[in-house]
Amino acid sequence: MKSIPLFFLFALSGSALAADPGKPDAQPAMQHAVVHAADTAWGPGPPALPPGVQAAVLAGDPGKAGSFTLRLKMPPGYRVPRHWHPSDEAVTLVAGDFTLSMGEAAAAHDEALAPGDFVNLPAQMQHQASTQGGAVVQVQSMGPFVIHYIDPKDDPRTAGAGDDVQD
Repeated sequence: MKSIPLFFLFALSGSALAADPGKPDAQPAMQHAVVHAADTAWGPGPPALPPGVQAAVLAGDPGKAGSFTLRLKMPPGYRVPRHWHPSDEAVTLVAGDFTLSMGEAAAAHDEALAPGDFVNLPAQMQHQASTQGGAVVQVQSMGPFVIHYIDPKDDPRTAGAGDDVQD
């Protein structure tokens, strides 16, 4: 198999991604984003999660279609009851302790994560999350962010009404 020189691939990708401002149909070039941990702007967590969590959106918009990345800061003793999402969810533990119970409750297995650990949760996989001492996790997924609680009484948005709601 003949290989293509790397510089040729980079040249092609650069020309394909760069917009020509002289053309009327030119698309604006994508902007990069840098978020320093010390400058993270924490705010209240989404209403789809139990109270007490703080959130920071690093990229994208969890409320819209497309890729997003957010961080969640969970206080000690925090727990997100068993639920699932319609899209894959990639989770990285940034700091603290974090345990995921993955699979349907009767057959679930727990996995304790250490800072730097990563797990990919496939779409529709039931799971719950908890921390004993507090945690910061980074979540990457495709929006819009939707969470379906297994037990409708666990849904903080509906106070037990059982409706699945987008966030």
